[in-house]
Amino acid sequence: MRTLLRATASAIALTLTAAQASSAQSLDGGQLRIHGYLTQGYAVSEGAQHYGMTDQGSTDFRYAALQFRYDKKQDGFLLQLSGRRLGASPISNFESSVNVNWMFYERRMNDGLQIRVGRVPIPRGIYNEQRSIGVLLPFYRAPVIFYDEGAYFSETIDGVVVSRTFAAGRPWSVDAHLYGGGWSLLSYDQSGSTYAVGRVRAENAFGTQLWLNTPLEGLRIGAAAQRYLWRSIDDNGALALKQNVYEVNGSIDGTFSRLMLRAETLLQHYETDHYYANTALLGYRILPQIAVNVMGEYAYERDYTAGIYPLDFDWHKTVGAGVNYYFSPSLVLKVENHWDKGIQVEQPASPLDPPRFHYFIASLSASF
Repeated sequence: MRTLLRATASAIALTLTAAQASSAQSLDGGQLRIHGYLTQGYAVSEGAQHYGMTDQGSTDFRYAALQFRYDKKQDGFLLQLSGRRLGASPISNFESSVNVNWMFYERRMNDGLQIRVGRVPIPRGIYNEQRSIGVLLPFYRAPVIFYDEGAYFSETIDGVVVSRTFAAGRPWSVDAHLYGGGWSLLSYDQSGSTYAVGRVRAENAFGTQLWLNTPLEGLRIGAAAQRYLWRSIDDNGALALKQNVYEVNGSIDGTFSRLMLRAETLLQHYETDHYYANTALLGYRILPQIAVNVMGEYAYERDYTAGIYPLDFDWHKTVGAGVNYYFSPSLVLKVENHWDKGIQVEQPASPLDPPRFHYFIASLSASF
């Protein structure tokens, strides 16, 4: 507990220091803004290792980013540097302490069309563009069966994203996005005698995200689809496996003054199997500074290859509950617990006998 308190105090001090220097600055006729966020957590898991969490409690859990944005008339440039700690997770072996998270040029047209080129956040689902911004997330992290931690789902695309809002200002409007390019990500295998993580490249990717904004303020309905060529890479850098992947998903996002209702469903079609995922969240602000949240996640797989697994098997089930205390909109303390069963763990595991486990996280999130 003392370690957590020291980490919490350090996070507060860092945020307050950065906030003092975050005012916009005029530069060459444009405006430079500096923003950032930091989440510091303490986590412990009982029963299985899950994204770096073990039965040895640790404060080695952190998300941090520093964003520089320069805008001049219709042009903009954004650079976001990020770093994270995932406890004992082997995912950390595949990334640097500081990474170029986002880096893109943006052009805003007079008709509302927006074009971004570079390393751009993918408009996909409710959380993909804010998956590490703790002050905006109901829980410590976004649902792992939808967004994961660097595996199977990507936060960014190296390419282009085109966006436009249709019928802006009317009771019903549509936010439309198209994108194309590629990205790097990870895959993992828990079916062998040891847990293994490998590199993957998604190429020739393209997709779309549509959001229907309703007359009820705070309620929107989303649909998305993407396609890419999956290339797994072995230790020697040789391409080991190729297959086409298709994804479709739907979202309902109801975010109101005190109530939050969110749900998402997903199908990922691989040439060898199908992956299905569903998640739902209910949150309520019982007091101006206190919110309670509950969330359920369920994913299963249909495997068409001959093997030890049945045709259909559960991938992951979880129920989470938490309490958030808002010191301010930019400083949030979260305490949560999750009860899980499944093979989305960082150790050998079989769907014939999936492990049960639960984990606890306390975290402080700040932004400026």
